[in-house]
Amino acid sequence: MSAENAIAGLAPAAQSEQHANGRYLGAMSCSSSSCHGGAGDQHNQFIVWSQRDFHQRASLILTNARSARIAETLSISDASAGVRCTVCHSPLTAIAPPRVVDRSERDSGVSCESCHAPAEAWLRSHTRRDYTYLMRVSAGMRDLRSFYVRANTCVACHQTLDSDIIAAGHPRLVFELYTQTKAEPPHWHDPADSAVRAWLVGQAVALRELSWKANHDAYKSDPDAAAQTSALTWLLSKVTSSDQSLPPIPDAADSHTGQHAADELARRVSGRRFENDYDTKLLRTLTSTATEFRETPSVPPDVLFYRAKRLALACEALSGRTASAQLGSAEFNRIINDVSSPANFNAGAFAEHIAAWRVATGVIEPKGDGAPR
Repeated sequence: MSAENAIAGLAPAAQSEQHANGRYLGAMSCSSSSCHGGAGDQHNQFIVWSQRDFHQRASLILTNARSARIAETLSISDASAGVRCTVCHSPLTAIAPPRVVDRSERDSGVSCESCHAPAEAWLRSHTRRDYTYLMRVSAGMRDLRSFYVRANTCVACHQTLDSDIIAAGHPRLVFELYTQTKAEPPHWHDPADSAVRAWLVGQAVALRELSWKANHDAYKSDPDAAAQTSALTWLLSKVTSSDQSLPPIPDAADSHTGQHAADELARRVSGRRFENDYDTKLLRTLTSTATEFRETPSVPPDVLFYRAKRLALACEALSGRTASAQLGSAEFNRIINDVSSPANFNAGAFAEHIAAWRVATGVIEPKGDGAPR
């Protein structure tokens, strides 16, 4: 993945035309009280980002001892200056100097334009009341209302990672758009079905990127990527086989087929509206797989762990509207603890905890007589 693709928020398998000559004006260009630095949820976006968003502190991670050790292992003299690190943790440093107007903001972490695209072409026009949203997008603002575009903007830095960086000590990455967005926290409002769309689009895009990775010789020997690809294929095949209106994800497909099937699923889901109880239906489908974790001889341990990891994240993302979700309950905490580390993962215990949480939340499909099953 090149520096330009990462800063543009474009995953390798989802490149589109870029505004290649646009200049970055810096986060301070958004910070006035009459714009995004004021009071109220219509004007406080800069305040939320600068004071609460983890992305604002992304560049600081490169100055800690762990980053120094990773950099040393990779023969990088300074993590805060090495492009393999800054491309995601401090993206403006990866941009050619003439395109960055305010040089003091090059180490401002993942800031406004990292997500919304370089502002020179659209900064003035995006405040005009006679401009529609599509006009702003056509001027160069990234269309982050689209869950497909949003997922592509995030996945390049939140899923695929070179195997030598993992070997050097970098945490393994598992991309899940909805819960990671909630943790930012968001400075915008989403539609009511955003959990379903964000979760499903994010998982499909993650599978596409991992499948793309498997198609390239430099990555074919990456066991972590292979395990995640297998786990995601399993998960999404369960989803698409339960809903025939979704483009199918074949349970056994080569990486090229899987890449294109996953991208088609992401595109279709992004533009679709889901009824209010669709998240509950998905949870029923996914949590019914608990029995598969009890019968595991044919599934490699690393694949089994990532199946569980993805399933636990799905439970967290999709149960937000459920009144009895009990996300902070003992049952749910056991699930999260189960997938905290591959070394400590126990498939049988995970199966029991998923089944117990399924009962506790009421996410059980009723029988014809009204009794749960």
